[in-house]
Amino acid sequence: MAGYALVKEEKVVNLILWDGVEMDFEDGVSAVKIEESDNVSIGFTYAKGKFTAPPLTEQQLEQQKQEVITVNQINKNQLMSEATQQIAVLQDAVDLEMATEKEATDLPLWKKYRVLLSRVDIENVTAISWPQKPA
Repeated sequence: MAGYALVKEEKVVNLILWDGVEMDFEDGVSAVKIEESDNVSIGFTYAKGKFTAPPLTEQQLEQQKQEVITVNQINKNQLMSEATQQIAVLQDAVDLEMATEKEATDLPLWKKYRVLLSRVDIENVTAISWPQKPA
């Protein structure tokens, strides 16, 4: 038994398990064996020996966009929290005149990083350029 896609007019109309024994299909329907590497479902196109997923609907595209924005917001919140924690400790050391030279140098770098981070547009779903953390 193997998986086959039933194809009519270059569209996958059904998926079946078939032992390959002679069988008559509806006119214009052909059975195409599904290989392990194939990703195929009903509604896919089959042309030139290749299965292709149908284009996403507007609703699916919007859902994907919202998922990316949510992940971007989570990442930004985590990075902002980390920066705020770093700044708080460094600021305390400076305020109490306990800061090492490195801590005094790092404080403005972390503050600049946090400002740059606050300006990141999380709704840019194509490519966010996250600022580089201070070393």
